[in-house]
Amino acid sequence: MHIELPVDLLTADASALPPARKRPVPSRPAAEPQAVAAAAALCTAALRPIILAGGGAADAAVPMRRLAEALDAPVIMTVNGRGVLPAGHPLGVPCSPAMEATRALIETADLVIAAGTEFGPTDYDFYETGGARIGGKLIRIDIDAEQAMRGRPADQALISDAALALEALAAAVSPRPPGDGAARAKLARSGVRKALNPILRAGAHLMEVVRDTLPGVVIVGDSAQPVYAGCIDYAATRPRSWFCSATGYGTLGYALPAATGALIGTGRPTVCLIGDGGIQFTLPELGSAREAELPLIVLLWNNNGYGEIKSYMETRGIEPIGVDIFTPDFLTISRGFGCEAHRMKDHRELPAPPGGRAAAQMPHGDRDRRGRLYCGYQRPGRTGLTRRRRVKTSR
Repeated sequence: MHIELPVDLLTADASALPPARKRPVPSRPAAEPQAVAAAAALCTAALRPIILAGGGAADAAVPMRRLAEALDAPVIMTVNGRGVLPAGHPLGVPCSPAMEATRALIETADLVIAAGTEFGPTDYDFYETGGARIGGKLIRIDIDAEQAMRGRPADQALISDAALALEALAAAVSPRPPGDGAARAKLARSGVRKALNPILRAGAHLMEVVRDTLPGVVIVGDSAQPVYAGCIDYAATRPRSWFCSATGYGTLGYALPAATGALIGTGRPTVCLIGDGGIQFTLPELGSAREAELPLIVLLWNNNGYGEIKSYMETRGIEPIGVDIFTPDFLTISRGFGCEAHRMKDHRELPAPPGGRAAAQMPHGDRDRRGRLYCGYQRPGRTGLTRRRRVKTSR
């Protein structure tokens, strides 16, 4: 939202205006009992149910887990739904529903419960193959009645806040003994991971190192190869811990200012994951983080250009143009902002920076009030990371 106020209005006398009043927030809508009962009957009859969790279910992690475990249902999480089931949960499928393995899981289900998801093409049809075909019954949970009616018609729609609907549905079904739900979820996860090329596997591994090193971390992604890997296959520990601009408009440079805001808003360890092309759109925001003395961590994936766009052009027989850009010396630039710079040669240096302890291991009072900028390099013609360097930015 952008609000513009004329200068004369800003300087006008406001003493005659009435005092501001606090207005109550409207209560969230709940599903009709008859609709919940009908949905519960569909759940009881299903033998191979699954759940699709979108960003609208981010505040419904507890009832989502309760329902998934009661139904022995794998939970496929969109990018904004990651963490609704925590990393490591046997029923969790923190993978893009556009992948072949996840599409197979959707298409072989006899019941799909879609909670807080729009079935948007950037999640469900990223590769423009038409997306998964839902052959079983469909229950849609959405707070927006118009959204719930779009696309494939639902056999039962619950117009409700996702948490309230899932709570009601979990209370209305009888828990069943564990069946093949965990095995189906594992098969989908392994199929997605096997489909990643070496570069994407390196990116997914990088994100997992960050997650496991910094408990409670928030990762903010730009349009860069490891971010695409995260969109495909990354398990967050809890909701609202992973978001990016690599889907939708794909705004280059988004991650650096967005990560700054995420750190201010959450107070949690925050990592900006961005490429060498993307960061040049908003590089001055590093100075903003420096001035605010924020312990922001920036992981810079440097492949000397727009690597993902170049790969896209080459695989389709298009002569690459405008993708091999000049890459500046980010170490020198960071020092110009008054930041401390270090070079890394291997990802194993990430948890414990040279000459110091990991930020997650430092007592709060022991921190030097400095964030970090890690730079990852990939030599032309190679797959995966060959060399990395690390820059430390002042907090």
